[in-house]
Amino acid sequence: MVLALLGLASVAYMLWGNHLPGVFSHAGMDIQRFTYLVSYTNEGLFGTGLQVAATYLFMFMLFGATLQATKTGDFIINLANAALGRQTGGAAKGAMAASAGLGTMVGSSVGNVVATGTFTIPLMIKTGFRRHVAAAIETNTSEGAQLVPPIMGAAAFIMAQITGISYATIAMAAILPAILYYLSLYWVIHIEALKEGLHGMPESEIPSARQAMRDGWHLLIAPALLFWLLIVESFTPAYASLISLAVALVAGMARASTRISLTELLNQFDIGIRQAAGITALIVSIGILQAGIVSTGLGPRLTEIILAVSDGSLLVTAFLAVIAATLLGMGMPTPIAYLLLAMFAAPALITAGAPKLGAHLFLFYFAIKSGSTPPVALVAVVAAGIANANWWKTAVTAFVHSLPGFIVAFMFLYSDALLLQGNAVQIAMAAVTAGVGVFAMAAGIQGWCGDWIGWPERAALVAAAIALIDSGSITDLAGLAAVGAILTLRLARKTPRKHA
Repeated sequence: MVLALLGLASVAYMLWGNHLPGVFSHAGMDIQRFTYLVSYTNEGLFGTGLQVAATYLFMFMLFGATLQATKTGDFIINLANAALGRQTGGAAKGAMAASAGLGTMVGSSVGNVVATGTFTIPLMIKTGFRRHVAAAIETNTSEGAQLVPPIMGAAAFIMAQITGISYATIAMAAILPAILYYLSLYWVIHIEALKEGLHGMPESEIPSARQAMRDGWHLLIAPALLFWLLIVESFTPAYASLISLAVALVAGMARASTRISLTELLNQFDIGIRQAAGITALIVSIGILQAGIVSTGLGPRLTEIILAVSDGSLLVTAFLAVIAATLLGMGMPTPIAYLLLAMFAAPALITAGAPKLGAHLFLFYFAIKSGSTPPVALVAVVAAGIANANWWKTAVTAFVHSLPGFIVAFMFLYSDALLLQGNAVQIAMAAVTAGVGVFAMAAGIQGWCGDWIGWPERAALVAAAIALIDSGSITDLAGLAAVGAILTLRLARKTPRKHA
């Protein structure tokens, strides 16, 4: 509905926008030019979006369908629970790892919730998590799946087409942000479990890691091969996914437990093709919006408005971009929201000083997070439905839990070292400061750092996390020193003194 209304508004703007006052007015166009722009140019119905869908999307969706058919998803869930199930809050941490793993196959937040949430949410509730908290955790872990290469919610393919940056570079750049995103959720889950006095999963429900690897190690061959072909060998995405699909089929046949019939394979292919077709239809329809923004010069004017309001400040420009991403992402698939933002918000961020790849990944990140933002919050609604929880409380909790991850997104606006651009020392320093930053923000918003902490310490931790966003030496040292001082103080208070 949102996309349909925007499409109608775009048509009306192209045809009659010349009657509007001020900066939103344009030279106008007749019906012949409108038809030509929409039907025959790269900014119309059959432009960039359709090229991406035809070249990349369908093959990757079929690859994901093949992994699903060979029960790779079940293997990932078992392995995640085996690795993390015994830890504090183990059920939620297992859900987090499972969603990250399934992100390599699904590429959709709602699809990930449905695939994992029906199992993980009841398990989290059973081990003591409140219903809305369990749903919020599943919401955030499933949204993060779109950050995980190679599928990345199809937006990576669109990003490559728009920016001219190779898909392999984009996929590689997304690895560290994805790891840090899930690290932020790990700390949030851990602190939440400590606050509530929760433990791990029941021993009887924790799979054996050795047995899981023995039964399913061969299922990792195809995903590993795909990464190798894309990143190391620089194969085209379509060719790499085709080869990996064939290897996934052969690997699945190696064991009776993962062997599939032709009917099962065709059923999964049918699901994958339907999903790809649905996304393609939306991408094609966005061509009308793209034509309206490009042909009328609206994109550059919106960029100028953002820069005028922000006075060229990168931080203010970023906050305005977040607002735009949240509004555009309501009720709209992530690739569509990102494509719209790339037309006007990305140029504003780049002009304000952000690196090109960092600006586009920043917008992609917040287009993803719009799925849990009220009033639409589709991902949160689906998760709350599974948990039988209040969807509004779920969405608000998911937003609060997301705050530590926001640190990472703002960081790669100021430095592209987190995107693996730079030397080893720069990348290592960026990873360390980001890791400390997400911990500080998680501890600050949760009010827990080994024990309950007061508002002054919470405020100091949040301030330290914000200071670590800037890649400057002074802000990094100040942020690290503040976190170190608070941790030392907490440790000194907890350590009993020896009396002579």
